[in-house]
Parts: sequence; structure tokens; C-alpha cells
Amino acid sequence: MSHAPTSAEPVAVASLAEALARDARTRVLDVRSLDAFSAGHLPGAGHMPADEFVARRMELPAREVPLLCVHDEPARAREAADRLVTHGFAQPLWLAVPWSEVLTGPADTGAPARLWSPSPYLDRVLPTLPVGRALDLACGTGRAAVAMALLGHTVEGWDHDADSLERAERFAARQGVTLTTRGVDLEAPELARPEPRFDLIVVVRYLHRPLFPWIEAALAPGGHLLIETFLRGQERFGHPRRDRFLLERGELRTAWRTLEVLEVEEDSDAQPPVLARLHARRPAEGLIRTEC
Repeated sequence: MSHAPTSAEPVAVASLAEALARDARTRVLDVRSLDAFSAGHLPGAGHMPADEFVARRMELPAREVPLLCVHDEPARAREAADRLVTHGFAQPLWLAVPWSEVLTGPADTGAPARLWSPSPYLDRVLPTLPVGRALDLACGTGRAAVAMALLGHTVEGWDHDADSLERAERFAARQGVTLTTRGVDLEAPELARPEPRFDLIVVVRYLHRPLFPWIEAALAPGGHLLIETFLRGQERFGHPRRDRFLLERGELRTAWRTLEVLEVEEDSDAQPPVLARLHARRPAEGLIRTEC
């Protein structure tokens, strides 16, 4: 049975080909200064100096994605890979020669490649939905919110944590989009229904069951709901472990009185993260079911 990789010492490689031979998912992370990166870099490289890993964590990929750190000075690439290990990355790589020595064509002077993703599920589903007014509920530092804004949505990000909201705003600005943030206690007894309602609501890795009726009411007719959060079985591997933060199997399919469930996915509990995913839609106004 396979399990998620655990953090280990970073691995030195002598070429990009060697890194890709180890794992075809490997992404290049240039850890030089922005000025140095802009002057020329490997095609397809992302960019982030090592001293920005904490502040800009939302712009790095999931911890299981292999990252190859490159620099003019190999020792600096090794230092960056060591930092990734301390941040929980499974086994980052570092280029044991200057990045320019593995360049096989002209250096790229364009924008850095995007390394981050809100999640593979959202990457698949979001581009298929109509553009409109969108809400990232419990948005944290804003990956889903920024992803929606990049697709053309007018996006609000709600969260109780002011620091996370400030980081989300800065993240959006670096990506060239705007994001409206709002500090909200999402677990307050009464949460007013927004007007106008949202055409899209996304909830990622957050669960507060008393919000389910509010979410239904906050969706505009024809609006879509996407949820991706933890499922029972995750507690075997780490947080969250409390029942209130873990969905039961099958729960998302039956939790909604007025929504049409379009898709439900549930991971096995063989390895973390153990997640469930829902895509539901509020019917058009004339088709909404009402209580008898």
C-alpha cells in the first residue's frame, strides 16, 4: 500500500533531465532575486526567493509536488531546498550546477510560470462554469479566490483571520487581479444572507455544518456550489481529527434540500489527504423546490 511521502533530505541532481527522470511532475523553482530572474531564466521556471517561502506559501504547489531549486550558486539552491524540507515538502531537489549550465536554448525573460493551484479538482471544474459573482468562503490566503478572479469572476473572499485576508489581497495583486475581502465570523449564530446572491460559492478544506442552509440561501438561481473538504479517515494521518471537521461518507450527497447534486467524489482512506468533493447547482427560480 502506498502512502504520502514524508519529508527527507533534499536530493542533488546534475540536470533537469535527471530531475524529470526521477519524477515527471517536477517543477523548476528559481530562487534568485527578481532582477536576476527577469534578466533570464529556464523556460517554465517559477520564481520565489527562499526568504519569501513563508509569506508567499500560497504560491507554491502542494507539498507532494517535487520542486527543483535552481540558482547561479548551487549552494544557494541547496539552502532553498533545505528550507522547503522544513516547510514539509516531501523531497525537494536542488541543481548542483548553475542553472545556466543546463540551459539548452535561449533563456526566457518572460513572467514566471504559475506553480500554485487551488486544487486539481477546482482546476478541472472552475473553467467549465459561467462567470459571475463568486464567493470563496473561509478563503484563507486566497488560492481559490484568486483562481476564480483569473477566470474573470468578480470575487469576494470571506474569512475571520485578518492576517490571512491581507495576504490574500497581496497575492491577488501579484497575480494582476482584484479581490474584495471581508472579515466575517462564519460561525456566528446569525449570518445575514448576502444581496445580491452569489453565482458561485467555493468552500475548500473548511466544514461548519450549521452554514449549509445559509450556503443554499446565498446561491442565486442557477448558481453553482463547489466543496472540497476533509472526509472521515483523514484523522488516521493528522489534522483535522475532530468529528465536527470531518464529513461522513455520503453526507454531501444528502445535505442539501434545494440543490441539484451534479457530482460527488470521495477519496479512499489509503493515504492523505482524505477528501470529499461536491458540485451542486441551485435550480432556476421557477424550478426551486419548496417545503409543502
